[in-house]
Amino acid sequence: MGSTRRELASAMEADGETALYSRMMKSIHSSHEWGNKVRMLKLPLILTDPKLYAGAIAQFYKLTKTLELKLLKHKEEALVARVFSLDLEVAPGYEADLQQLLGPGWSKEAESLCTPATRAYCEIIEEATLPELVAASFILYGALVIGGGKITQRRVKRVLPACDHVLYDVAEDMPKARKKFKSLFTEMGQDCPEKSEELVRQAARFMALNNTVVLSIPCMPSWWKTAASAGTLALLAWLLHRRNKT
Repeated sequence: MGSTRRELASAMEADGETALYSRMMKSIHSSHEWGNKVRMLKLPLILTDPKLYAGAIAQFYKLTKTLELKLLKHKEEALVARVFSLDLEVAPGYEADLQQLLGPGWSKEAESLCTPATRAYCEIIEEATLPELVAASFILYGALVIGGGKITQRRVKRVLPACDHVLYDVAEDMPKARKKFKSLFTEMGQDCPEKSEELVRQAARFMALNNTVVLSIPCMPSWWKTAASAGTLALLAWLLHRRNKT
């Protein structure tokens, strides 16, 4: 949350409000802030259980894999070729983590963990226009380029050592990757001004779709059901005891 707020402030200061990158960042700001509040409520619970964490990253693996396959189909198109120039392919990082967390049958299990919100989002990506694919890339890649890196990887591994968190290791030189990401969208706005309004609008739309996925992710650990059941039984026993006494 803090990194995105700082990135927005930096973008506005460096480029002014007219640069496409800055405008796209501004369009997602309030939605991103709201989504982060939900994430911060869910994340402490998710990180208590490797299976829950696997379920959470399975959603974004499904989205990213769908996006990357769709981008590959259109790699010769000028707008999509710009996205390819970032040299990002992040689905394998998710796959490595899911294999460690879920074992040999990880692919089938990860698919079964996907929520209806994730599947609906994937359908939108499958039918997306080229500007929509670029906007989806801005959201799904941007989260890892801006918020990822080896520092994030080490921090998460200290909390949840069950996997190597390869998904965060998107580039050797993260400052360079962030600068390249920002420059790509800034230059896209300069070279394709007729696409700018749609890209700004679609960035906000795909950020909102991300939030529907975040809301859908289960966050109650397996022990909670046992504890809740035990608590319910204890309450019933106490009520029966009170009733018998009266």
